[in-house]
Amino acid sequence: MPPTATLADIKAHQRKVEKDKITPYNLPPCPRCRVESEFFKIHAYRERRFLIIIEMLIKAAYCSLVRFKCPGCNKTFTDYPDFAIPHKHYTRPSITGFSASYLQSDDMTYQQAVMVDNSAPGYPQSDSSEAPTLAPTTIHRWITTLGRFTQTCRTALILLLQENPVSSICRDLARLIIPQRKYKTIQRKKQLTGCQHLVIIEAFFQATFKTSIFTKLATRCAFS
Repeated sequence: MPPTATLADIKAHQRKVEKDKITPYNLPPCPRCRVESEFFKIHAYRERRFLIIIEMLIKAAYCSLVRFKCPGCNKTFTDYPDFAIPHKHYTRPSITGFSASYLQSDDMTYQQAVMVDNSAPGYPQSDSSEAPTLAPTTIHRWITTLGRFTQTCRTALILLLQENPVSSICRDLARLIIPQRKYKTIQRKKQLTGCQHLVIIEAFFQATFKTSIFTKLATRCAFS
């Protein structure tokens, strides 16, 4: 089955929102003025559409995300559930899973990366506003986006090494090589490398902290 969050994951988060169980206490301090997150106030609720894959069909599910405001500088932050990535409708397991599939094989193409058991996840036929299947160009865009979270990766790596100074993560990152056939420009090589770093750091982060980088570092999820 293709990697994806589930409808149950999204409904569970919506129930937490409705019961006021989403708090800012697990967030780091404001990166702008250093006010502790316990002083953040709820600023707004924003409905988001998420695309999940159910029996090879891409379907929409909706839930609310909570935005908090720092009282020190009025900067706002979105609390991202474990299945979400900033600015993306597909869920984190799908985005990182398909991206990792392309990166982890030297010979993998974007056309091959979207295939699961010889077919690509598709939209219901009644939804004529969408492309018929998950497109190879979508994987390309996901990798571009993930490759730009360099500041978030640096912060996550520091936290991992503080938690476990003898972790193998630095050695794992140093061994990475991007096959030359996968890029034509230095800029694209940087994006591929950044994406691969995020995928590896995210796996270590999940194993260590039992949560996603994007949940733990909601105030730091920015492009550099």
